[in-house]
Formats: sequence, structure tokens, C-alpha cells
Amino acid sequence: MNQQSNLLIWDKKFELGIPAIDAQHEHLVELCNNLYQSIIRQKDAGAEGWQVALSEALRETAGYIVIHFRDEEKLLKAAGYANFAPHRQRHQEFIAKTTETITNFDKATFQTAFDFVKFLYDWILRHIAYEDKLYVKTVLEFSRQRAAQG
Repeated sequence: MNQQSNLLIWDKKFELGIPAIDAQHEHLVELCNNLYQSIIRQKDAGAEGWQVALSEALRETAGYIVIHFRDEEKLLKAAGYANFAPHRQRHQEFIAKTTETITNFDKATFQTAFDFVKFLYDWILRHIAYEDKLYVKTVLEFSRQRAAQG
């Protein structure tokens, strides 16, 4: 699909300057776009089409997000990020929403699927573009110190 059919375009403004985390964030944007495109493509195919798309995308997103959160939280903890607990709480809230969507999947409607895409879109914009930027200084300083120690 072309970029016009993407819901969210990866932009330099999302980059934190932490290559491993930036790559994971870029993949999350791809997952959001894949989910959106799958649902839109399947909208007129009846319930089964978008339900399959949602199911596959939810599984992939949930699996990937666990890896991303684990990596990010490990880095924040090692760096001594002062706001680690509230940041981790945001992660837990995301996991809870995703789990709720998976748990209630049998009751899902097209609107539910689209609402989840909107949730993912909003979360990516708010979390990556704002909340994650708050830890950049701490993590980069930690990385510089580690590099200086050899």
C-alpha cells in the first residue's frame, strides 16, 4: 500500500536518538498501519474478514509490545530514570487495554476494531512523541557514562 493509505507516517519527530528504541517505535507505527489497512481492506468483506485482520494484528501487536516494554523498562531502570514508576504504569495501562480487546474479541464489532486502531494511533502519538521524550536526557547521559567507562 502507498503512504496515503497509512494512518500514521513515521517522522523524525518521533526519534529519540536511541537507535534500538527508535527502531522498535518505528515498528510499532508499522503495526498500527498494518492493522488499519487490514481492517479497511476487509470492511466490506463481512465480519469474518476484519475479525481475522484484527485477531492477527492484536496478537502481533501484543507480542511485540511486551518485547518493547521489557527492553525500554530495562534501559530506564539501568539509567536510573526518576519517573520510571509512572512510565511503567503507562505501559501497564496499554497492556490492560490490549488485553481487554483480546478478551472481548468475540463481542468485537467493526467499530471496536476501528476504536482499537484509534487507541493505538493516539497512544503512539502521545507516548512516543511526548512521554518517551522525557527520558531521553537521562538515558543518553547513562549511555555516555557507560561508553566512557569502556
